[in-house]
Amino acid sequence: MAHEHPSHSVHHIVPGFGADRAAHYDAQASINLAGAQALYELGVSATTAQLDGQDTASLLFVGLGTGAELVPYTRFNVPGWRFTGVDPSDAMLAVARKRLEDEGLLSRTHLHVGELHTLPPSPPFDGAQMMGVLHHVEGEEARLELLREVTRRLKPGAPLVLGCRVGMDPELMNVELRRWRAYGVPTDELEHRRQRFAMIRPIESDAALFAMFARTGLVAPRTLFVSLQYKVFLARFEPGAAG
Repeated sequence: MAHEHPSHSVHHIVPGFGADRAAHYDAQASINLAGAQALYELGVSATTAQLDGQDTASLLFVGLGTGAELVPYTRFNVPGWRFTGVDPSDAMLAVARKRLEDEGLLSRTHLHVGELHTLPPSPPFDGAQMMGVLHHVEGEEARLELLREVTRRLKPGAPLVLGCRVGMDPELMNVELRRWRAYGVPTDELEHRRQRFAMIRPIESDAALFAMFARTGLVAPRTLFVSLQYKVFLARFEPGAAG
């Protein structure tokens, strides 16, 4: 049976990820990110390829949200693998709990309500995944600290699959906005999104992200997936490589 441990400390929940959005998040994600399903499948493909042959494995999912990124594991024949999903929104994890139960994954999934630093100590994980989280963290030092919090929980050589927005290209932003409009997003909401994106400081480039990887012992990054300004990378944790 899955266990959930709400932390008693205060969590910073990113606005827009509470109960008012959780029930509709997956439908919105399929519009906001072209190819979302392929993204999840490639994340699983990459991790299972890196750990091929392991009958047992423990994997950490940071910002698990509604649990959609776990579902492809039902097709990859790894019944001995176990999952830990962390998210500060209990509303999102409530959706995840129902989905994972329906997919037969809940019995081998541990759900933790809270930010990653509130997850109790455990044996190091064999691998990790963090989708759509890093670009919500403000400032390079805070992003580095989150990456360090992930890597300090990994075994040497463990793979990390990380997806985030990279860059802020006005032309590509216009492509995104035009696609969203075609899917029925109202004009006032499109303007709100444009203004919101204009206020955040994105990770400037692949090189800037890879520099953060290097400082936290993440090596050999490879691109797995690109959808406009959202990119997914595979890297490997090597403690001695941290610069």
